[in-house]
Amino acid sequence: MTDALAITVIIPVFNAAPFVERAIGSVLAQSLPAAEILVVDDCSTDATRDIVATLALRHPNVRLLCMAANGGPSAARNTGIAQATGDWIAILDADDAYGPDRLAALAGLVARDPAADIVADDLLYYDAAAARTTGRALGPRAVPDGPVGVETYLAHNLADGRGPDWGLLKPMIRCAFLLSSGVRYVTAQRHGEDFTFMVTLLLHGARFRMLDAAHYLYTQREGAVSRKASDMTRTTIAYGALARAAIDLTGHPAIRATPGLAALLLRRAEGLSRLDDAHFFSQAIRRGAVGALAARALRRPSFVPRIGRQVGRALHRRIAIWRSA
Repeated sequence: MTDALAITVIIPVFNAAPFVERAIGSVLAQSLPAAEILVVDDCSTDATRDIVATLALRHPNVRLLCMAANGGPSAARNTGIAQATGDWIAILDADDAYGPDRLAALAGLVARDPAADIVADDLLYYDAAAARTTGRALGPRAVPDGPVGVETYLAHNLADGRGPDWGLLKPMIRCAFLLSSGVRYVTAQRHGEDFTFMVTLLLHGARFRMLDAAHYLYTQREGAVSRKASDMTRTTIAYGALARAAIDLTGHPAIRATPGLAALLLRRAEGLSRLDDAHFFSQAIRRGAVGALAARALRRPSFVPRIGRQVGRALHRRIAIWRSA
């Protein structure tokens, strides 16, 4: 069963010259080879296209697809989906990498549950500055043993700081299900696009299974060991847009028919709004933009008390660390 799987790996890229070869190389090194590797360049202005074109000359299963205009990661992924010839589609972000047995492990899960439409594994955090992995995102025995429904998925995407959001996971999806459902990435979303995509697939009845193992190397924005920001990410943080996307999903007929699902989405939106306020505050402080802080406080009455609580918690943690030193 695993040998019969034809897997297309889609890698959207934008100005990824310093690290795209690592991403592609990790797919080429798979113990279960990918049928094809589609690298979709989103109008890079650096040497990304030249690097990928050179690799394509050496490896027949690597194809370079060039976007006519910059459309963001969702548009690039949709372009790859439209060109894919495999039975399954897996996504790899250009700043991330696969462990050598990722495709084999996911194919093994499909063999154990041939009815699955989506499979995913845990993430292995990667500190780019330290060049090392720093542990699993979810951890062992943290994934359900059976199919994951939309309610369970939403309950693990609340953006409340109590654990990693499952929306970070990178699924492998049966191509036939994508074609029959017509679900695609929302092109307007350039941050957190996997969450909306996955929820929509689940609302269309996709059977989702999770693997209790980590084979996807996820590059952290700030390394857990080095405490240095990664220079590999190209994503612009947009928590406010993610909050609005969660609210928009409450209008889906299946969500409206199930009040519990809408409540979970509203809790997610609230969590993302808190993250948006915290991100805005930190960026404004770095720029010395006092006027911007005042304007936001006037527009959003919850901003000041929310930030006050977050600053208080941060000070409490720092004092505790200082006392224990």
